Amino acid sequence: MSVPTVLFQVTAIGKNSRAIDETARSVLYWVRNTPRLGFRHLLWLVIEPEGYAAAPGIYEKLRSAGVQVRIVPGEYATPLGTRGKARALEYAVEARRELGLSGPGVWVYHQDEETCVGEDTLSGIADFVREGSGLLGAGVILYPLDWGGTASHVQELSRSYDDFRVLDSMTRPGNPTAGFHGSHFLVRADVEDAVGWDSRGYAPAEDLLFEIRVRERFGSVFGILRGFAYEKGAFSLRDQLRQRRRWVHGILHALAHAHELPARRRLTLGYSALSWFSALPSVAILVASIVVHYGPILLLTGVFTGFVWVSMVLAYLEGYRLHSAYIPRTTPLPRLVLAGLLGALVDVAAPWSAILSRPSTRDFIPKDRPDGLAVRGPPRGPTLARARYALPLHAEPHHFRPSTEGAPTAAPPRSRPA
Repeated sequence: MSVPTVLFQVTAIGKNSRAIDETARSVLYWVRNTPRLGFRHLLWLVIEPEGYAAAPGIYEKLRSAGVQVRIVPGEYATPLGTRGKARALEYAVEARRELGLSGPGVWVYHQDEETCVGEDTLSGIADFVREGSGLLGAGVILYPLDWGGTASHVQELSRSYDDFRVLDSMTRPGNPTAGFHGSHFLVRADVEDAVGWDSRGYAPAEDLLFEIRVRERFGSVFGILRGFAYEKGAFSLRDQLRQRRRWVHGILHALAHAHELPARRRLTLGYSALSWFSALPSVAILVASIVVHYGPILLLTGVFTGFVWVSMVLAYLEGYRLHSAYIPRTTPLPRLVLAGLLGALVDVAAPWSAILSRPSTRDFIPKDRPDGLAVRGPPRGPTLARARYALPLHAEPHHFRPSTEGAPTAAPPRSRPA
């Protein structure tokens, strides 16, 4: 029986060179230090020319370390003329096809520029490939990297908890709550080759379109990828707003242009968008009713308000538990609460900000830590996530602390996969 190949692919503009360097070195470290993986590995960085030009020294050092740095030619065009990240993703598909890396024995693990991995991530990938758990697997993402305790960072805690909803929905026929993942997902290369990333013009949520096409062509072939990935939140509320605004643009684009979207899925995706848009009016009505002392409005909305607030608090609490082994506990509770409220308000405003703007391929979100930013300590070690949550982990998560030279300093493993 032939040994499968896992191709770790980081697809990005490339301007966040320090984040990409840490991501690439996390892969290089853990593929060499995780026992019994049972697969060959390749590591590709697929970046734009301007990204390479911003830090050629970093990329050449990574090339020397065994990373394949692939620069998307400026003149490259897809048959449908797609733009943005989808263009780079389609270029990578064609490159793999030319190299004979599009068969069922090859798997592609997709990473964003800041998607670092740990021993748990690698063990989860090995399990998924070995057990045949599906043709596409996605897992839970944590956001402890460069943690600063800011509002935009605290808001990410709730996203990790929401991943359980996303993964549960993805693995069900029809994806009833429209969950999807844009990074930390593993797909068999022949599936990606058959579906592709090409679309007309700019697709702000190319990952959502990809998930729709895979489901339309292959059916319910999605599974859960054990282990975490480790990312970082936006460094400012402005960047958080721009990121969420792009997601809204992506959902609206899919509703308007994804012809493969079945009527039932279109309804659930539209309901998801409508729910997001309704958040701001709901908050405005609540505040207005308190200001003008108009009790009937409070009686009418109180049934829903209580549920919404309980859900939000639960998401923050459970998200914090998921992160508790990786982030310091030095931030006072009142500050965390205020940061969570502020971060939530930015998310509330995002859909309406999207209405007032147009999608743009230039909507760049910085992920390199700003010079002088106070980061509140390194991750503190492994967490017993498998004891608290339903995702079975064969290895407890481990993380690393990037050194000033860019090479990871590993946390000592406490256990090995069974």
